[in-house]
Amino acid sequence: MNKTPATAPPPVRPGRILVCGLNWLGDAILSMPALQMYRWEHPDEEIILLTKPFLAPLWALHAAPSRILTLPSETSGLKPLVRTLRELEIDVAYVLPHSFRSALPPYLARIPRRIGMPGHFPRDVMLTEIRRPLGGPGRAHQVFEYLDLFFRGENRRTFTPPALTVPPTVLGAMHKRLDALPPPWIALLPGAARGPAKQWPTENYALAAARLMADTGGSIITLGTAAEAEICQQVAAAAAPNGLNLSGQTTLEELAAVLALASAVLCNDSGGMHLAAALGTPVAGLFGITNPGQTGPLGKQVRILQRSAQRTRDIPRRSAAAEKALRAISVDDAVQAVLDLLRRV
Repeated sequence: MNKTPATAPPPVRPGRILVCGLNWLGDAILSMPALQMYRWEHPDEEIILLTKPFLAPLWALHAAPSRILTLPSETSGLKPLVRTLRELEIDVAYVLPHSFRSALPPYLARIPRRIGMPGHFPRDVMLTEIRRPLGGPGRAHQVFEYLDLFFRGENRRTFTPPALTVPPTVLGAMHKRLDALPPPWIALLPGAARGPAKQWPTENYALAAARLMADTGGSIITLGTAAEAEICQQVAAAAAPNGLNLSGQTTLEELAAVLALASAVLCNDSGGMHLAAALGTPVAGLFGITNPGQTGPLGKQVRILQRSAQRTRDIPRRSAAAEKALRAISVDDAVQAVLDLLRRV
């Protein structure tokens, strides 16, 4: 009697998830501990990260995503994206933003499970599951919201801070660009995308730059967007001849390289602050009335300067209370915070 050879069972495909990423640099970085933990606990799963184009270089510095897709800027680009998502046969989508547009691609792609936190009505009906943050003592920080989203009901209380790695070629190129400047290299980021409510006065940054150059014998590198070039130049000029203004002259990857090479960073409560902390650079962060206990940076060498007892999570671009609180932070305090960080390096 002939025996039919046993047929091996088809291989089981590893899980495949989609993460619809957040739209601000700082928020994206605060979501990274949850993705890191998910990656460590599901090493064989494919994590597809969907993000806005300007944040794709950020996620390229992070180890969790297996693949990065970008959101189209025009509605006409949505159809090919949805087609790609369908072809990938994704099992679960985690929708981190609260916006309608963020939930639309996984909904149109018919991903069977679409999970998110409570948001707005049109967006929430496109989800199959809504997970509310658990809160509780010691869990006020925004990072726990994302942990609760990925790990339902587990009430996790520990995490590893965000970890980013800049490619050696980019680090080498930026080191060569800065090589003529005397060390230590101190980076100052005087701008803030969220407006004056998060911006320490430019004249204070200029005074701090001059003091830090005189006290350390090092150099001041100002960083920011092209729109912040004028204030960055004003601050760099105060540290002449050892001031260099790179605002608007770096890609996000190059910005990360400069922050990684810096000995310390002085900055506003901004995406640049979170980026520097995630790179392991010592950071002195200037806070007005934003609550650092909820949205502060997660690095191991962080010093928060704040002179206001008022604490809130969301503030408008213009806030008299926030601007007054920022002005209450003295140049002496900011300079001393940076010098203290430099002594620990």
